[in-house]
Amino acid sequence: MAYQKRKIAFYEILYIDGWSVKVYMISKEDEFKHMRLYEQVKLKIKEWLGFENGFNSKHHHMAFLILHAGDEGVFSIINWWVGENMLNSHVFLTKKPELCDFHKISGDGLTFCVWELAIVNHERQAWLDCFLLQSSEPQYSTYLKDTLNCII
Repeated sequence: MAYQKRKIAFYEILYIDGWSVKVYMISKEDEFKHMRLYEQVKLKIKEWLGFENGFNSKHHHMAFLILHAGDEGVFSIINWWVGENMLNSHVFLTKKPELCDFHKISGDGLTFCVWELAIVNHERQAWLDCFLLQSSEPQYSTYLKDTLNCII
């Protein structure tokens, strides 16, 4: 398969149960066309953000969600920083978006594809700039405003 550029678009910030969640959408088409699925994802986010990890679950209630309409279906990837500098991620695949059936596929080594890594890299730099380098006064609002829109 030859590499094809895809559009990465910041969509909105969700405020859920004390969390701020940046939402990004990626599609192999011109735009993300699975808004019904996105509405179902919004109902699942609170549950997904409740997942513990084996390291250190301390966090700032800041997350980013990637919805990626790809060849295999739609990937829903929820991510948040724990222990100040480690990324906690959970990957779900919906093979038939019209069914809104989420299957957790992370945990066996699968993480991000090349397009999703562009968002992860951007969020890593934003986290570094707004939190780790500003540890005495974290820049919450600056972090939430720092988003990515591109074709890559």
